[in-house]
Amino acid sequence: MFIMIVSFIFLVGILSGCSSNSKDASSDGGEVKLTMWYPEGDESKAYKEIVKSFNEKYDGKIEAEITFIPRGNKYAYEDKVSAAATSNTLPDLLALDGPNVANYADAGIIQPIDGLIENENDIVDSIIKQGTFDGKLYTVGLTESTVALFYNVKMLKDAGITPPDTLEEAWTWDEFYEAAKKLTNKEKGIYGVNWTLDYGEWIIYFTGPAVWSNGGSFIAEDGSKADGYINSPETVEALEFFQKFTKEGLVNLQPTPTEFEDGKAAMKLMGSWQWAKLQDYPETEWGITYYPRSPKGKQVSPSGDWNWGISKDTKHKEEAAILLNYMMEKDNVIKVARVANKPPATKSAFAEMTEWNEYPLNILKDQVLHTAHPRPSTTAYPVLSTKYGQAVQNIFLGADVKKELDKVAKEVDKEIARKKQ
Repeated sequence: MFIMIVSFIFLVGILSGCSSNSKDASSDGGEVKLTMWYPEGDESKAYKEIVKSFNEKYDGKIEAEITFIPRGNKYAYEDKVSAAATSNTLPDLLALDGPNVANYADAGIIQPIDGLIENENDIVDSIIKQGTFDGKLYTVGLTESTVALFYNVKMLKDAGITPPDTLEEAWTWDEFYEAAKKLTNKEKGIYGVNWTLDYGEWIIYFTGPAVWSNGGSFIAEDGSKADGYINSPETVEALEFFQKFTKEGLVNLQPTPTEFEDGKAAMKLMGSWQWAKLQDYPETEWGITYYPRSPKGKQVSPSGDWNWGISKDTKHKEEAAILLNYMMEKDNVIKVARVANKPPATKSAFAEMTEWNEYPLNILKDQVLHTAHPRPSTTAYPVLSTKYGQAVQNIFLGADVKKELDKVAKEVDKEIARKKQ
């Protein structure tokens, strides 16, 4: 990844105009054109509507145009952003996945937005933490996510297992493990639990809470070093816990995409988006309980979603901030959250979306508001995520946990050193 050193100088009047909720879009009276990039997906329809209503409100002052970038492969969007940063052709506002904030901020792709977000106190803590790098706020987002334990109601009831329905009673690792053992029926081809084995971003996302709950981490708090953190005894122990499931056949190493939905797995560790997919399987009675915690620590859940930043190439920071604040208004947050079937990222939106107060969605809301933990903030995150994902794949297949994590530490520290040069 390249390093770009860019200094941004803005007139005090422009910044104060943004922070004082100024409605003047352009000092010379001409219409300002803003460009936006977002990866093509479920939210596209909602964002089209938001941009349309924004243009109507600021007609003659600001006009926004959003482009949805197809993701032919997992990193097609990121590759386009990198190429645009090199050629100085970035849009005014761009979306980015949460763990990329540190890398993009360090490379000068996005710029700080401190003091520009009008409803910052309304945004859930995890989104603010996700968008902060080196003490400065760079991004905010409209939606959040988490990972919880989905379960087959009938299977657990038949096994005499009652899953917890309050945060205080969340299962410990041992309780989760014992339930998985009891629910596994190898004669019938039923596994105690299902989780996706994709070694991409998902791996660090869904295993992270076990590491943090056990007192472990992936990298030093200041992002300067991985050795001694990602391969610490606490992190090793967390991955050994997961490995126990695969070694004992409680998890299928070659699951079908709908193993849980088809009744071939009694439980499923999956993202908050799973509840929407389950609507297509009305014959499967399902429930949700909390992500299991280490007996050594408190309950933790993963967090992070796509969010918005202002690019270093914009010539209209004031207007970009007006658009960003417009997107973060309660009604627009609700619009995107409902279309995407995701938890909203503001407290006011949660207050109005009463469906999140009722079971089972209240479980996901509890985690977003009370146990959310963002992924590591480091300029070496792309290497960390990729190498860690590959290591965990090997661990699931029986490799030595400490040796695999030692390799990751070495590669990440090499990348950190390279970026310092």
